[in-house]
Amino acid sequence: MSLDIHVFRTLSDNAGALIRDPATQACAAVDVPDAAQVLAAAEEKGWIISDIFITHAHFDHTQGVAELKQATGATVYGPADSASQAPVDTIVAQGDRVSLGGFEFDLWHTPGHAEGHLSYVGVQTKLALVGDVVFVMGCGRVQPGQMGAMWSSLARIKTLPDETKLITGHDYTLSNARFAIAMDPANAALQARVAEAEKAKAAGRFWALTTVGEEKATNPFFRSSEGALAASVGLIGAQPDEVFAALREAKNKF
Repeated sequence: MSLDIHVFRTLSDNAGALIRDPATQACAAVDVPDAAQVLAAAEEKGWIISDIFITHAHFDHTQGVAELKQATGATVYGPADSASQAPVDTIVAQGDRVSLGGFEFDLWHTPGHAEGHLSYVGVQTKLALVGDVVFVMGCGRVQPGQMGAMWSSLARIKTLPDETKLITGHDYTLSNARFAIAMDPANAALQARVAEAEKAKAAGRFWALTTVGEEKATNPFFRSSEGALAASVGLIGAQPDEVFAALREAKNKF
């Protein structure tokens, strides 16, 4: 048995996400950009929120936590730096483990976008909650001086099995796709995915759920060790972390 997953739009482009153990009915909200929208999504599914998992302390991921906790009595888990933004019941860090019903998530420290950023990695259910480290065909903005940390975080996530689902923090899919194809124009898998991103945007479809395998095939930041991506930034033969940094700087200006 696997977890039920519901990913939906909150605010303008934030991902709201609910994950639920169908056996125990334990249900976690992954970050809370807007409490009312998360509650409405849970009510629509008929799910009762028992837990809240915070990936990082940025305001657009924590601003609804207090209201949601008050409405549901949910237990809140999050990194230490999120405790100043939200009522965290249990502070978690690298190496810790949290449970949702019969499922467990290992906590990975994945800094770069935010100092205390955590990813919740469910090995048995092949699901990772990666916040703003990974987006569909992209990655989050990087704090000054943290390019190396961000590359290490991406490289670690990339080691998960290809079928691992990733719940990301935002839908920037079309802009990410356009940058990706500019950097990697000969990539047939990417060409198909760019076309799908255009269709999704036209249809108003929210897209913040992906897999490790799909990102390895189409995400330029995951592919920083590939020669084609090194060539795109004039760094043939350079180390992957250098290529990643150049790609991320190029995306900032794209």
